[in-house]
Amino acid sequence: MSHLFQAVRFPTVLALALAVTHLSSASLSGEDQPILIAKAVSGHVHPSIGRTKDGTLIVVYKGANVLMRSRSLDGGQTWEEPVAIATSAKRPDSIREVKIFEVYPGTVDVLPDDRVLVTWNYIADDKAKDGYYERALLYSISADRGLTWSDQALIGPVDGKHLGAVRHNVLPWSDGRWLLPLRVGPPRLFDPKTGELTTFSIMGPDGNQRSFQQIVRTPKGTLLAMCPVMYRSTDEGKTWQLAEGFRSVTDTDTAEGRYLTVLNDGRLLVTFGVGTANLGLSYNFSADDGVTWNNEQTVVLLPERKIAARYYSARTIQLDDKYVGTVFVSGGVSYLRVPIDSVAKK
Repeated sequence: MSHLFQAVRFPTVLALALAVTHLSSASLSGEDQPILIAKAVSGHVHPSIGRTKDGTLIVVYKGANVLMRSRSLDGGQTWEEPVAIATSAKRPDSIREVKIFEVYPGTVDVLPDDRVLVTWNYIADDKAKDGYYERALLYSISADRGLTWSDQALIGPVDGKHLGAVRHNVLPWSDGRWLLPLRVGPPRLFDPKTGELTTFSIMGPDGNQRSFQQIVRTPKGTLLAMCPVMYRSTDEGKTWQLAEGFRSVTDTDTAEGRYLTVLNDGRLLVTFGVGTANLGLSYNFSADDGVTWNNEQTVVLLPERKIAARYYSARTIQLDDKYVGTVFVSGGVSYLRVPIDSVAKK
């Protein structure tokens, strides 16, 4: 039986829109206030969120060197008490035992067959002794909406070196493989049946091979690959063009404060924050398959609240035709239901 705890609701805060040349405002209703999922957390928390076909919401984040998960069965109004994903705390056999280690969260994703996938790193640091440092990429799957999890499995290594961190999401491929955007190096296609890894090269117009925070597919089939800039491909990744209208940044550190959400009607939402002293949840959107973005009409919700940005930052998923849900870190792990048209108005 699920054990629910009383959700903590914060005071109402009006949403503001910070614009370069235009100001607008949006407000949160009394029902749509932030809800605390997990109290006081620290370190590399990096919460992520997924939604199964029956509407179950699953949030995964880092606890004390173990991944924690909480679920909501009522659209985010109440959340189960967080429990550990026990397999994530285990040191993989391929990594030697060291005194300095960390379980580092990746992402939670719902696969096309409705199984729930979580990825993470087991980091072993013995550089002070002999230079040893490994960051194994691991995963586990739940076939019952996050109640139980398979034993951990390893992705890689490649040429004797572990792959490191997966960034914002795993993108299911049409043939059952998973496209992995990696913190370092080119994306890789992974076959979970065979363990085979194939490089998925994304070469921009400037001829540079970059690492990517996120790769998504739009309802039109367009691929969008986000790094400090955004690349678009309309031919399954054979060629790539620069999406000049996307909000670019100067380096990957800041870029990792952005998260792309593909809405069912084709609109695209980017949730982002800026720097170590970020305030609020910022949103921009595109209504033309990622070609142009409303960068001069940024909507900022909870503008007075300190919300972690950079690196994994806040993440947003679509709940239904009217709402999205954003999970973020502000003292603890919190969740906010947001009317779509308040941040991506048609």
